[in-house]
Amino acid sequence: MSTKWRSLALILWLSLYASLAPAQQPSWETLNTAGMYAYNHGQYPKAKRLFCEALDSLESTSQADPRLVHTLNNLGAAQEALGEYEQAELSYRQSLTIVEKIQGSDHPDLVLGLNNLASLYFTQGQYPKAVPLLRRGLGILERLLGPEHPHLVQILKRLAVVTQAQGRYDQAEEWYARAIRITEKTLGPYHPHLATILDQYAGLLRQSNRDEEAKMVENQAAAIRAHNIQPGN
Repeated sequence: MSTKWRSLALILWLSLYASLAPAQQPSWETLNTAGMYAYNHGQYPKAKRLFCEALDSLESTSQADPRLVHTLNNLGAAQEALGEYEQAELSYRQSLTIVEKIQGSDHPDLVLGLNNLASLYFTQGQYPKAVPLLRRGLGILERLLGPEHPHLVQILKRLAVVTQAQGRYDQAEEWYARAIRITEKTLGPYHPHLATILDQYAGLLRQSNRDEEAKMVENQAAAIRAHNIQPGN
């Protein structure tokens, strides 16, 4: 057989093999990454489909597989963005159930799911449901990191926002004050994050008809921003 015909026969055999061979399924990593890309670009229906496919790819794995928790949280976020609140709640709660079953009820891996579920309730105006979840997450971080670690600031801000939305201004002020104190102590008095928290706190003060105090806090935030745009800072 000539070289030409031998090459043609090989091409035909490879084509036939490819048509008979089972199609390779995308991996969990490929599907999950594609889902995150779609989500970050506002393509929520596509993101939801990809996250569901990512979960399907893990059907044969153990319930202890951390990829399940990761993908369930991603799926919940896509469902929430689509306004599918009941489905999002189920996804978030399923992720929490898996973590609790494997790691226990006080593990730091719970914090993400607790924050996500609290955010979902906040979006729906169900503030009384959000607060206990955030408090639980805060407690886990406090026991792990201590009461004045900078990683506590974000959850303190969320608690302040939720209690402010409830009209519980005294409680919200306590959360803001603690977030401000930790930020000043750990990041310094001129950190940009501090200016953001001060602006939020000033909003609470104005909502409480404490305009003079609010103006002072706003001036402090403005001074921080001015400091940070100076040459050399």
